[in-house]
Amino acid sequence: MRNNDRTDDEQDGDISDDPRLSAIDRDLASVGKRNDNLLLVILLMLVPLAFVYERSGFKGVWLDAVFLGLLFGAIGYLIFRVARQKQRVAARYGLVCRACGEKPRAHMVLSAAMTQHCARCGAKLRG
Repeated sequence: MRNNDRTDDEQDGDISDDPRLSAIDRDLASVGKRNDNLLLVILLMLVPLAFVYERSGFKGVWLDAVFLGLLFGAIGYLIFRVARQKQRVAARYGLVCRACGEKPRAHMVLSAAMTQHCARCGAKLRG
């Protein structure tokens, strides 16, 4: 005899079976992976530079400030870049609200694709 422990909601179908959601998830993962690789390259350039700077005779408050500015600027740039690229993914899949023009935030793109409703006004998305 077969054990039927699944509820009615689980029998309707798995949301991960939707090819559109899978495509959005793959695109978002690709954005994350590309930017993680870029961060790795930036760190691989800055760490040896910091080591050489520490060993060199050039010391100064301004050089320390420049180095810290480069480090924090690169990290800030990457955060901004990830957010913009994820919003482009949302626009590509039609997740921009027709009523208010709101694009889902970077961390809400997949959620907007699943619910198909705008987080700001609640209108139905066209995707």
